[in-house]
Amino acid sequence: MAVPARRGWIATVEGAAWVVPAIFALALVLRLLLLVLVPQQPMSDGLWYMDRAGEMARGMGFQEGGRPTAFWPVGYPAALAGSMLVVGPGTFGPIALNLAGAAAILALMFHFGALLGMGGFGVRIAALLYALYPAHIAYTGQPFSETVSTALLMAAFAALIAGRGRWWSLAGAGALFGLTTLMRAQAMLFPVGALIAMALCLKDFGWRGAVRAVLPVYLALAAVVLPWSIRNTVQMGSFIPVSTNGGIALYYGANDRATGDWYEWERTPIWDQTGVGIPYREHLVRQVELDQRFKALAKNWIIDHPARWLALGGRKVMLLWRKDSDGLWGIDSSYPRMGLAFTAAQAVNQLYYMGLLLFGFGALAFAAPALWRRGDARAPLLLLGCMPAFVTLTAFGFTGQVRYHYPAMPFLILLAGWSIALLLRRDWKMPSVNVA
Repeated sequence: MAVPARRGWIATVEGAAWVVPAIFALALVLRLLLLVLVPQQPMSDGLWYMDRAGEMARGMGFQEGGRPTAFWPVGYPAALAGSMLVVGPGTFGPIALNLAGAAAILALMFHFGALLGMGGFGVRIAALLYALYPAHIAYTGQPFSETVSTALLMAAFAALIAGRGRWWSLAGAGALFGLTTLMRAQAMLFPVGALIAMALCLKDFGWRGAVRAVLPVYLALAAVVLPWSIRNTVQMGSFIPVSTNGGIALYYGANDRATGDWYEWERTPIWDQTGVGIPYREHLVRQVELDQRFKALAKNWIIDHPARWLALGGRKVMLLWRKDSDGLWGIDSSYPRMGLAFTAAQAVNQLYYMGLLLFGFGALAFAAPALWRRGDARAPLLLLGCMPAFVTLTAFGFTGQVRYHYPAMPFLILLAGWSIALLLRRDWKMPSVNVA
């Protein structure tokens, strides 16, 4: 009996050996085409990273204006400096890192799919969605930290899931989380939430497993981060675990002028009106003191205005998820006269992004009942909601900048691929799977 056409192409996508390498090739070709046809100039954070990386590559250390700094985390500039030492100064090394990061994210999506029992069809749909995702293609052209740090965090989370119950594997996951923390300081908090989620979603782990995992994970994380903390203590005169920008980041989302988003005020009279008492021209020299004062101002404001802060938190969450334009900023900065073509690119990306959110969050809602249904095979897939939840909580506490949802997107794309696969199969039942 002949196989219906729809089932035939599903079988091909799910089982043909050529599909996976074809998706990898498509992802890399699209990113290389962007680099060749629409090369970008470093801007904003990327320009700062390049400057610091160039200085590190020349043996000047992590400094700014001739003074040691810890204003932003050292991990990504250090990675860029390493690429420059290998291939020379310029953007070739950083862009190669972005390409490697994108390939690693794609590979880790396949790994997560296998770990959590998604099934080959859903994972391959998700991988194709990621390969075609316009914003993440555009990010490849800028030396921003998002791509590399997301790949590293995904690797750490995958190692945590796969290595649960084995202390050396948990320590390895902790070390990866430590490296991620040196790129994104808030990453040190992610393992706590992830372990709680694993206790809820993985029947072979439970609360005992989560408690036993805390020590090896965080000892290894601390072993990676502590040398940098010691450097900061010696050179900056105060114990700084990772960076000194936490206070100002908290203040952005907790003051009378806060909008929930980032707003440019550092070089304006508003800076001197904050009451911090440190002129902007001294922000490098007095960055430790500045960090402490901004933290105090923000915490006092939250205590004095709890209702406003909670309402502002809701606005931050809305701002975090409402659009997906940041990946295209580098193109707009490098080609300000694109006009209608750029507007069209933004519109296409926004529609694509909204579709990913619809199918991704829809999949989370569909799988949520597995938390209270014993033996429901959907439960492990809820772990893919850890990063969307984490970036949402981070935005609630700090600011709802669009780029902060970047690390959540590969996980939401996996969920979107799964839900699309269920729709195409018209089969809403998942077979029982063993998560390993």
